[in-house]
Amino acid sequence: MKRKKLVALSLLVAVMTASLAGCGSSSSGTSSGSTSSGSASSGSSSQSSSSEASGESETTITYMTNTDFISTLEPIVEKYYEETGVKVVLEGYTTTDIQDVIEVKISSGTTDYDVLAVDVPLVSAYVNRGYLAPMDEYFTDEERAQLTDASVKSGSVDGVFYAPPMNTSSMCMYYNTALLEQAGVEIRDDVSPENRLTWDEVIDLAKQTLSVVNPDGNSGIYGIEFRQVSRVYQMNPIVNSLGGLNIGEDGFTVDGVLNSDEWIEGMAWYQNLVNEGIASRGVAADELRTMFAAGRVVFMIDTTSLDAYCGNNGMETWDVMPVPTFEGHESDVATGTGSWNFGINYASENKDAAADFIKWMSIGEGADLWYAGYNQLPTKVSLLESIQDDASAAESLKIAAYEAQNTAVSRALTPAFSEYQTIMNAAWEDVRNGEEVEATLNSAIEQINLAMEAYK
Repeated sequence: MKRKKLVALSLLVAVMTASLAGCGSSSSGTSSGSTSSGSASSGSSSQSSSSEASGESETTITYMTNTDFISTLEPIVEKYYEETGVKVVLEGYTTTDIQDVIEVKISSGTTDYDVLAVDVPLVSAYVNRGYLAPMDEYFTDEERAQLTDASVKSGSVDGVFYAPPMNTSSMCMYYNTALLEQAGVEIRDDVSPENRLTWDEVIDLAKQTLSVVNPDGNSGIYGIEFRQVSRVYQMNPIVNSLGGLNIGEDGFTVDGVLNSDEWIEGMAWYQNLVNEGIASRGVAADELRTMFAAGRVVFMIDTTSLDAYCGNNGMETWDVMPVPTFEGHESDVATGTGSWNFGINYASENKDAAADFIKWMSIGEGADLWYAGYNQLPTKVSLLESIQDDASAAESLKIAAYEAQNTAVSRALTPAFSEYQTIMNAAWEDVRNGEEVEATLNSAIEQINLAMEAYK
């Protein structure tokens, strides 16, 4: 496994934390590298250890994971220990720190870790650096089919499966029912994933509403927002929904892709929303949920975690529908996807045991327990189907379960994802601020091509 050039490492560490936009975790934490060990995960060695009580060899594997996950994982790894006799040590790091720790520790060839929490857009980069062991030998075609197509694709490089998913994310269109009612505006009642509103319809509804609730344009109410504005997780699906690609199939080609007609059309469409005052300029992504909860946004694209945010902030006048479609592109509807995956440390001396645990967590009983405990959108198809069939499930979760199986599009699959993301986030923001679309895209292509050199 070839270790690629390290000249790009300092740039990568500086920008890679931005890749967490769609991951559903925002912990900053206070203890980087805190180890959690219950009765099923005591000890710190990733090597096989001796059991004094039985005199038999007992296998212990160490799982470097996100601190946010520890409390939910503890009873799950206890259950795994009861079923298999394999102990799983949970070593937790904050969302901010875990990628830096992987770069420092795994790049050194340490055998201290067996299972790694992998932010899915970084799979290609980790494979490129030789951090992850392939897992094809552990998953049959039938077992991979138990996971969504998008999650398998996101966890694969050059057709080889490296990183089975832990969970995923998706997008819905949320809307403020009070603002619509105040304006006397109604949404047709037959909207569904198979019969979506078009973006033209949504724009018309937004304009009608704004003409009543913000007639002079000075009340700070906007018609359409993307919660993760100027971030590729939610912005690139605009272009994907017109048939555009995020990157070439080789994971490197951007010329002819990012300056395609679809990209020019998609960016110009968004820029027009801003220019007309339907979408905001100068409002940071982290402010948009606050604005929605305060009744200052009519329609907003967001992940399903907005449900809880509204509940925690006393916002009750909202509803949800599937992401709209561009007219004539009904078959191209695209939604953001991806979150945390599992990987096996390439240097692990317990690969078989690590793989067994990962399978149990991704397609086995562990996946069911994880969803029940953490309640983030799963990638196990049977779980998604059960959500869709559950009359008591939240509407947003039902929509997300459909999108995860039918419209999910992976972020750019490239070893240079961190650089790609930083450059394209800036491009979206530049266009939002009025820069010329084609010139912005051509500049982004030049910057990405330069960054790609370190990976070739």
